[in-house]
Amino acid sequence: MEEPSQVPSGEESSENPQGLGLADEEVVERCSAEYVGRWERLVSTTNWEKGRIICQWRQELLAAGAPLETCSDEAWSRRARTVSPQHVGRLRRVYQRFGEIYPQFAGLCWSHFQAALDWDDAEMWLEGAVQSGWSVARMRTQRWQAMGAPPHARPRDEDIISAERDEDVEPADDSLDEAVGSSLREVHGPETDHGDETATADEAWLAPGESGSPSEAESGDAPIRPFENLPPLPRDLAEAFEQFKLAILNHKLSGWREISADDVLTVLNALKQLALAPA
Repeated sequence: MEEPSQVPSGEESSENPQGLGLADEEVVERCSAEYVGRWERLVSTTNWEKGRIICQWRQELLAAGAPLETCSDEAWSRRARTVSPQHVGRLRRVYQRFGEIYPQFAGLCWSHFQAALDWDDAEMWLEGAVQSGWSVARMRTQRWQAMGAPPHARPRDEDIISAERDEDVEPADDSLDEAVGSSLREVHGPETDHGDETATADEAWLAPGESGSPSEAESGDAPIRPFENLPPLPRDLAEAFEQFKLAILNHKLSGWREISADDVLTVLNALKQLALAPA
Protein backbone atom coordinates (compact mmCIF):
# COMPACT_ATOMS: atom_id res chain seq x y z
CA MET A 1 0.00 0.00 0.00
CA GLU A 2 1.33 3.37 -0.97
CA GLU A 3 2.08 5.81 1.81
CA PRO A 4 0.45 9.25 1.56
CA SER A 5 2.71 11.80 -0.06
CA GLN A 6 4.32 14.25 2.34
CA VAL A 7 6.08 17.52 1.88
CA PRO A 8 9.78 16.74 2.28
CA SER A 9 11.47 18.10 5.37
CA GLY A 10 12.93 21.55 4.74
CA GLU A 11 10.54 22.27 1.86
CA GLU A 12 7.39 24.40 2.05
CA SER A 13 3.92 23.60 0.80
CA SER A 14 2.77 25.77 -2.10
CA GLU A 15 -0.46 26.39 -0.20
CA ASN A 16 1.42 27.50 2.90
CA PRO A 17 4.71 28.97 1.68
CA GLN A 18 5.83 29.81 5.21
CA GLY A 19 5.07 26.37 6.58
CA LEU A 20 2.83 27.83 9.30
CA GLY A 21 -0.54 26.75 10.57
CA LEU A 22 -3.36 29.25 10.99
CA ALA A 23 -2.73 29.50 14.73
CA ASP A 24 0.98 30.07 14.09
CA GLU A 25 0.24 32.81 11.58
CA GLU A 26 -2.00 34.58 14.09
CA VAL A 27 0.76 34.43 16.69
CA VAL A 28 3.29 35.86 14.23
CA GLU A 29 0.92 38.67 13.25
CA ARG A 30 0.13 39.50 16.86
CA CYS A 31 3.77 39.50 17.93
CA SER A 32 4.87 41.51 14.89
CA ALA A 33 2.19 44.22 15.06
CA GLU A 34 3.86 46.19 17.86
CA TYR A 35 7.24 46.17 16.18
CA VAL A 36 5.89 47.07 12.74
CA GLY A 37 4.03 49.96 14.36
CA ARG A 38 7.20 51.13 16.11
CA TRP A 39 9.08 50.91 12.80
CA GLU A 40 6.43 52.96 10.98
CA ARG A 41 6.47 55.62 13.69
CA LEU A 42 10.26 55.77 13.43
CA VAL A 43 10.09 56.21 9.66
CA SER A 44 7.47 58.94 10.09
CA THR A 45 9.53 60.83 12.70
CA THR A 46 12.67 60.48 10.58
CA ASN A 47 10.94 61.82 7.49
CA TRP A 48 9.77 64.95 9.32
CA GLU A 49 13.30 65.52 10.63
CA LYS A 50 14.81 65.02 7.18
CA GLY A 51 12.36 67.49 5.68
CA ARG A 52 13.22 70.04 8.38
CA ILE A 53 16.95 69.64 7.70
CA ILE A 54 16.50 70.04 3.94
CA CYS A 55 14.43 73.22 4.38
CA GLN A 56 16.90 74.72 6.87
CA TRP A 57 19.80 73.91 4.54
CA ARG A 58 18.01 75.67 1.67
CA GLN A 59 17.21 78.70 3.80
CA GLU A 60 20.84 78.96 4.92
CA LEU A 61 22.15 78.90 1.35
CA LEU A 62 19.55 81.34 0.05
CA ALA A 63 20.23 83.74 2.94
CA ALA A 64 23.91 83.63 2.00
CA GLY A 65 23.04 84.62 -1.56
CA ALA A 66 23.72 81.24 -3.16
CA PRO A 67 22.21 80.56 -6.61
CA LEU A 68 18.95 78.61 -6.61
CA GLU A 69 20.47 75.65 -8.44
CA THR A 70 22.94 75.05 -5.58
CA CYS A 71 20.06 74.21 -3.21
CA SER A 72 17.91 72.15 -5.55
CA ASP A 73 16.58 68.71 -4.64
CA GLU A 74 19.20 67.13 -6.92
CA ALA A 75 21.96 69.10 -5.21
CA TRP A 76 20.96 67.73 -1.79
CA SER A 77 20.61 64.22 -3.24
CA ARG A 78 24.20 64.36 -4.45
CA ARG A 79 25.39 65.57 -1.06
CA ALA A 80 23.42 63.08 1.03
CA ARG A 81 24.08 60.30 -1.51
CA THR A 82 21.49 57.93 -0.02
CA VAL A 83 18.23 59.40 -1.33
CA SER A 84 16.93 60.25 -4.79
CA PRO A 85 16.08 63.80 -5.89
CA GLN A 86 12.43 62.75 -6.17
CA HIS A 87 12.27 61.69 -2.52
CA VAL A 88 14.17 64.81 -1.44
CA GLY A 89 11.43 66.78 -3.15
CA ARG A 90 8.73 64.83 -1.34
CA LEU A 91 10.40 65.32 2.05
CA ARG A 92 10.85 69.04 1.40
CA ARG A 93 7.38 69.76 0.10
CA VAL A 94 5.59 67.81 2.84
CA TYR A 95 7.56 69.67 5.50
CA GLN A 96 6.92 73.05 3.88
CA ARG A 97 3.20 72.34 3.62
CA PHE A 98 2.56 70.66 6.96
CA GLY A 99 5.69 71.13 9.08
CA GLU A 100 4.06 73.62 11.44
CA ILE A 101 0.71 71.90 11.84
CA TYR A 102 1.29 68.13 11.64
CA PRO A 103 1.45 67.76 15.47
CA GLN A 104 -2.22 68.80 15.52
CA PHE A 105 -3.12 65.52 13.79
CA ALA A 106 -2.02 63.03 16.42
CA GLY A 107 -1.66 59.44 15.31
CA LEU A 108 -1.16 60.08 11.60
CA CYS A 109 1.95 58.97 9.76
CA TRP A 110 4.06 61.10 7.44
CA SER A 111 2.59 59.19 4.51
CA HIS A 112 -0.90 60.53 5.36
CA PHE A 113 0.44 64.04 4.77
CA GLN A 114 2.37 63.04 1.66
CA ALA A 115 -0.80 61.58 0.18
CA ALA A 116 -2.71 64.81 0.93
CA LEU A 117 0.04 67.15 -0.23
CA ASP A 118 -1.74 68.46 -3.32
CA TRP A 119 -5.27 68.52 -1.88
CA ASP A 120 -6.74 71.98 -1.37
CA ASP A 121 -8.91 70.51 1.41
CA ALA A 122 -6.14 68.45 3.00
CA GLU A 123 -6.77 69.52 6.59
CA MET A 124 -10.37 68.34 6.49
CA TRP A 125 -9.42 64.86 5.33
CA LEU A 126 -6.50 64.60 7.73
CA GLU A 127 -8.90 65.49 10.52
CA GLY A 128 -11.23 62.78 9.24
CA ALA A 129 -8.37 60.29 9.35
CA VAL A 130 -7.66 61.23 12.96
CA GLN A 131 -11.28 60.98 14.04
CA SER A 132 -12.06 57.77 12.15
CA GLY A 133 -8.69 56.01 12.38
CA TRP A 134 -8.33 55.80 8.60
CA SER A 135 -5.25 54.29 7.03
CA VAL A 136 -3.60 56.23 4.21
CA ALA A 137 -5.33 54.05 1.62
CA ARG A 138 -8.71 54.44 3.33
CA MET A 139 -8.35 58.23 3.53
CA ARG A 140 -7.54 58.43 -0.17
CA THR A 141 -10.47 56.17 -1.07
CA GLN A 142 -12.91 58.16 1.07
CA ARG A 143 -11.95 61.41 -0.64
CA TRP A 144 -12.07 59.80 -4.08
CA GLN A 145 -15.59 58.54 -3.41
CA ALA A 146 -16.66 61.94 -2.07
CA MET A 147 -15.40 63.52 -5.29
CA GLY A 148 -17.70 61.28 -7.33
CA ALA A 149 -15.29 58.35 -7.82
CA PRO A 150 -13.94 59.39 -11.25
CA PRO A 151 -12.33 56.31 -12.87
CA HIS A 152 -9.22 58.19 -14.01
CA ALA A 153 -8.47 59.30 -10.43
CA ARG A 154 -8.90 55.96 -8.66
CA PRO A 155 -6.27 55.75 -5.86
CA ARG A 156 -3.48 53.23 -6.37
CA ASP A 157 -1.69 51.52 -3.50
CA GLU A 158 1.67 51.97 -5.21
CA ASP A 159 1.28 55.76 -4.94
CA ILE A 160 1.56 55.57 -1.14
CA ILE A 161 5.15 56.32 -0.18
CA SER A 162 6.63 56.33 3.30
CA ALA A 163 10.33 55.97 2.55
CA GLU A 164 12.69 54.94 -0.21
CA ARG A 165 14.35 51.57 -0.26
CA ASP A 166 17.65 53.07 -1.34
CA GLU A 167 18.06 55.36 1.69
CA ASP A 168 20.25 52.91 3.61
CA VAL A 169 22.44 51.67 0.75
CA GLU A 170 26.17 52.18 0.81
CA PRO A 171 27.20 55.52 -0.74
CA ALA A 172 28.30 55.29 -4.35
CA ASP A 173 31.97 55.48 -5.26
CA ASP A 174 33.17 59.10 -5.57
CA SER A 175 34.62 58.54 -9.03
CA LEU A 176 31.35 57.06 -10.29
CA ASP A 177 29.33 59.91 -8.76
CA GLU A 178 31.58 62.48 -10.38
CA ALA A 179 31.44 60.69 -13.73
CA VAL A 180 27.65 60.60 -13.65
CA GLY A 181 27.50 64.26 -12.67
CA SER A 182 29.90 65.19 -15.47
CA SER A 183 27.81 63.29 -18.00
CA LEU A 184 24.64 65.03 -16.84
CA ARG A 185 26.28 68.42 -17.16
CA GLU A 186 27.36 67.57 -20.70
CA VAL A 187 23.82 66.61 -21.66
CA HIS A 188 21.82 69.15 -19.66
CA GLY A 189 24.24 72.03 -19.31
CA PRO A 190 24.65 73.82 -15.93
CA GLU A 191 23.20 72.11 -12.90
CA THR A 192 19.40 72.17 -12.76
CA ASP A 193 16.84 70.19 -10.86
CA HIS A 194 15.62 67.16 -12.79
CA GLY A 195 13.03 66.11 -10.24
CA ASP A 196 9.34 66.81 -10.36
CA GLU A 197 9.82 70.55 -10.94
CA THR A 198 12.20 72.53 -13.12
CA ALA A 199 14.73 75.08 -11.94
CA THR A 200 12.62 77.86 -13.43
CA ALA A 201 9.94 77.03 -10.85
CA ASP A 202 12.45 76.81 -8.01
CA GLU A 203 11.14 79.89 -6.25
CA ALA A 204 7.92 77.98 -5.59
CA TRP A 205 10.01 75.58 -3.46
CA LEU A 206 10.91 78.17 -0.88
CA ALA A 207 9.68 77.49 2.62
CA PRO A 208 7.22 79.91 4.20
CA GLY A 209 8.96 83.17 5.02
CA GLU A 210 11.78 82.73 2.47
CA SER A 211 12.51 85.62 0.18
CA GLY A 212 11.10 85.18 -3.28
CA SER A 213 8.35 82.78 -2.37
CA PRO A 214 5.06 83.73 -4.05
CA SER A 215 2.26 84.08 -1.56
CA GLU A 216 -0.82 81.92 -1.71
CA ALA A 217 -2.91 85.01 -2.35
CA GLU A 218 -0.75 85.88 -5.37
CA SER A 219 -0.99 82.37 -6.76
CA GLY A 220 -4.79 82.50 -6.66
CA ASP A 221 -4.89 78.85 -5.54
CA ALA A 222 -4.78 79.09 -1.77
CA PRO A 223 -5.45 75.76 -0.01
CA ILE A 224 -8.40 75.47 2.32
CA ARG A 225 -7.19 75.49 5.94
CA PRO A 226 -10.32 76.13 8.00
CA PHE A 227 -8.84 75.11 11.36
CA GLU A 228 -5.42 76.74 11.03
CA ASN A 229 -5.88 79.89 13.13
CA LEU A 230 -8.66 78.98 15.53
CA PRO A 231 -8.40 80.30 19.11
CA PRO A 232 -8.16 77.86 22.02
CA LEU A 233 -11.56 76.66 23.21
CA PRO A 234 -12.79 75.64 26.66
CA ARG A 235 -13.34 71.92 27.06
CA ASP A 236 -17.12 71.89 26.49
CA LEU A 237 -16.88 73.92 23.29
CA ALA A 238 -13.83 71.99 22.08
CA GLU A 239 -15.62 68.65 22.50
CA ALA A 240 -18.75 69.92 20.76
CA PHE A 241 -16.66 71.42 17.99
CA GLU A 242 -14.82 68.14 17.36
CA GLN A 243 -18.09 66.21 17.26
CA PHE A 244 -19.65 68.71 14.86
CA LYS A 245 -16.63 68.57 12.56
CA LEU A 246 -16.78 64.79 12.45
CA ALA A 247 -20.54 64.80 11.84
CA ILE A 248 -20.18 67.27 8.94
CA LEU A 249 -17.40 65.18 7.43
CA ASN A 250 -19.45 61.98 7.71
CA HIS A 251 -22.46 63.59 6.01
CA LYS A 252 -20.25 65.01 3.30
CA LEU A 253 -18.73 61.58 2.66
CA SER A 254 -22.22 60.06 2.42
CA GLY A 255 -23.17 62.54 -0.28
CA TRP A 256 -25.48 64.58 1.97
CA ARG A 257 -28.13 61.86 1.89
CA GLU A 258 -29.64 62.65 5.31
CA ILE A 259 -29.20 66.43 5.28
CA SER A 260 -28.18 68.95 2.66
CA ALA A 261 -25.11 71.15 2.87
CA ASP A 262 -27.38 74.19 2.77
CA ASP A 263 -29.28 72.96 5.83
CA VAL A 264 -26.01 72.49 7.70
CA LEU A 265 -25.02 76.05 6.81
CA THR A 266 -28.42 77.25 8.05
CA VAL A 267 -27.75 75.56 11.40
CA LEU A 268 -24.29 77.09 11.59
CA ASN A 269 -25.70 80.52 10.82
CA ALA A 270 -28.26 80.09 13.59
CA LEU A 271 -25.41 79.35 16.02
CA LYS A 272 -23.66 82.48 14.81
CA GLN A 273 -26.77 84.54 15.48
CA LEU A 274 -27.04 82.98 18.93
CA ALA A 275 -23.47 84.00 19.72
CA LEU A 276 -24.09 87.56 18.53
CA ALA A 277 -27.45 88.04 20.25
CA PRO A 278 -27.55 90.18 23.40
CA ALA A 279 -27.13 88.21 26.62
